[in-house]
Amino acid sequence: MKLISDVGIKLLDSKMHFIDTTKTRIAMTNSKKENLKKNFRLLITTLLLIAFTTSCIEQKDPDTKYYPPKGESKNVAIMMLGGSEGGLPNYFDTNGFTEKGYPCIVIGYFKTENTPDRLELIPLEYFEDAITKFKSQPDVGNKKIVVWGNSKGGELALLLASRYKQIEGVIASVPSSVVFQGIGASSSSWSFKGEPIPFVPYAPYDHSKVVNLQYREMYELSMKQTVAVEKAAIKVENINGPILLLTGREDTMWPSSQMGEMIIKRLEEKKFPHWYRHFAYDDAGHTLNDSYMMGGNKDGNKKARIDSEQRIIDFINRLSQQ
Repeated sequence: MKLISDVGIKLLDSKMHFIDTTKTRIAMTNSKKENLKKNFRLLITTLLLIAFTTSCIEQKDPDTKYYPPKGESKNVAIMMLGGSEGGLPNYFDTNGFTEKGYPCIVIGYFKTENTPDRLELIPLEYFEDAITKFKSQPDVGNKKIVVWGNSKGGELALLLASRYKQIEGVIASVPSSVVFQGIGASSSSWSFKGEPIPFVPYAPYDHSKVVNLQYREMYELSMKQTVAVEKAAIKVENINGPILLLTGREDTMWPSSQMGEMIIKRLEEKKFPHWYRHFAYDDAGHTLNDSYMMGGNKDGNKKARIDSEQRIIDFINRLSQQ
């Protein structure tokens, strides 16, 4: 009887040990599950916090303004540059392009909070950093970067694209074919590694003759400085993608159509391998817009506005599909 009792006790102890072990294993499994849940929640919270913080930083940057895509995301992101007015221009149709799925960024490079007060020796490295930040946006990533500039911004767009391979397309509206002297300055508009980029200085001119920003004659005289023009010519043949040029033949700010033809001639001579076109509009001025005209007439500027808007959309859509 004692043997049976001992055996029974041992069996009971064995069962109790099995039950205790099982409970421990269950408890450990539940603990692991809870830890995994906590770690997962922590990871999600951290990622959301990083995304939120990045978004806030980008939106609070007083020198740029980012517009995320609203529609189905396309394969192009647009970097927009204003002209000699400075600040952050509001005339780009960012809403129209974001609704089509194209993220946009408007970049101020003078007369904004952290940029110079005048257009002189603006470092190209500033724009290289802006491109990097633009590409870091989740909606941009590895999309093709198109730079779109108007007037002085057109000069800048061509210059940047000629130096940075990250840019894969250019829209230059009423641009210059050369780097000009800075606005209200004595040196170049742009610099690189602390040195002024070769530029065409303004020819002596009686500024009392200027009415309504009609500087065309001064720029035409300046372009007769052949040695300076040759040195300051933008090396558009180095651009890593297609180029769309839009100009008004009656531009009263500067001779954009003639400079557009100089760009085309250089591309042809250098056997540029990408697509390029120049649309020069009759009876249209510097703005290519009938609501505010700088040369040309109402009808010519209206036609230029309607046609150029469609050319830009077609250019971006085509590049996105390639």
